[in-house]
Amino acid sequence: MAKVTGPLMSFTASGKLADSIVYFNWKGIASVRQFIIPANPQSEGQGDIRLVIGGTGKAAGKNEVDSAFHDQLKTLDVIPAQQTKQSWIVQYIKDNFIGGSGATMTANYVAVLAEVTGHTAYTGFAAGADALTLTDTDVSYASIAPYEKELGLYLLAKAAIAIGFTGSPYTKTLSAWTATQIDKLVAHLQA
Repeated sequence: MAKVTGPLMSFTASGKLADSIVYFNWKGIASVRQFIIPANPQSEGQGDIRLVIGGTGKAAGKNEVDSAFHDQLKTLDVIPAQQTKQSWIVQYIKDNFIGGSGATMTANYVAVLAEVTGHTAYTGFAAGADALTLTDTDVSYASIAPYEKELGLYLLAKAAIAIGFTGSPYTKTLSAWTATQIDKLVAHLQA
């Protein structure tokens, strides 16, 4: 990056010139650099990550402020001061249930998707996801199956149990959950 004093025969300049150079201020210094179009290769790996983060983010976003779910997070004091509850939940779920990269992440994703689709209360998770207006997430260039709305709700339940939420429905193992526990989770997510 070149440092300039009086670019284009003036003391200020900003913007691009003929798709070849860009003038801008950086930390109070007039600067110029080559114009570059950012790369977005839309690779399968990138699509997989976007799918997981997007689907999990949709579900985590249903955790309303001052809801019972939010109160448990505050009581356990697990969210760092510089992070939002939604970003922390997404990161926790990604790191603990769908973690890894490449083939490891794909295998973990397929396994947890099989957990929810094979759950005896799958229809309860579907009804709960509908009640929260969750939607499926798909990325056209991802190599993994679309992120089902039920998976988002299932992973919130799995995270709540792993984090150490107290009271019903979190004291019951997730594999034994019925529509009753799922309805309580949905209620806990709403203020």
